[in-house]
Amino acid sequence: MSEVNQNNGYAQQQTGAGGPTAILNKCKEINNGIQELRAKRESQLAAAQNALLDSSTGKEDQATRQTLDYIEDEINRTFRYLRDLLQKVKNTPGSGDARVQTQIDVTQKNLQREIQQYQKTQSDFQKRLREQVRRRYEIANPEASPEQIEQGVENVLLGQEQAFQVTGSRTRQANDARAAVLERSGAIRKIERDMIELSRLYQEVAELVQQQEPAVEQINQGAQDVVQNVDNATKHIDNAIISARNARRWKWYALIIILIIIGIVVGVAVGVTEANRGGK
Repeated sequence: MSEVNQNNGYAQQQTGAGGPTAILNKCKEINNGIQELRAKRESQLAAAQNALLDSSTGKEDQATRQTLDYIEDEINRTFRYLRDLLQKVKNTPGSGDARVQTQIDVTQKNLQREIQQYQKTQSDFQKRLREQVRRRYEIANPEASPEQIEQGVENVLLGQEQAFQVTGSRTRQANDARAAVLERSGAIRKIERDMIELSRLYQEVAELVQQQEPAVEQINQGAQDVVQNVDNATKHIDNAIISARNARRWKWYALIIILIIIGIVVGVAVGVTEANRGGK
């Protein structure tokens, strides 16, 4: 990942402060790395795989295996680096911001998609290698039954080199076939180990999204709680205002009633006084 490595220091300087710009810069770095992986898978890896499939001597097998192993290891290291970088993006403050969330999701899906494509490429190559192992085993053991061939191939693929028997008069051809089988079975076992790591890496990338979702849901829930609290507070204020208005209204009613009662009392008192005077 030459370009990504060259720009790594610069990217770190640009992304150190955090915020939307830093997050988008990291996403761009990840997507650039994914593009480099795709180009390497479609060119260098494909060429190395074809070279091993087409090699016909033990020397060629060893040379092509070394080249293939180097390319595969480089691709695996790059996947791990991009996974770690995506995790940093997820942990960057502001990663739940709507302005960057879409780009983060796209970047995560791009990485998962490239992992899947690489897995498919390796799986197809593994099948072709197994077919070559079977043919080479049949060449070295022309008199073996189908069951013996099947068992012998499986044993060789498990790393049991002694299972590859060289029989018959075609010793040189059988030895060449044996050398080819051992190189290809070694390549197959390496692919199987890499596939286990890739599956784990793919799951880790997927879990980064699952880890982000609860945080986003918590933010959304918090926002909903704030809205609900504001609504409740508004209702309480409205009720308090209504209660205050009602209280003032009842005070006026009470005052009017008191005045009326006072007026009645005064009127009765005046009437009684006047009556007493008239009687005298």
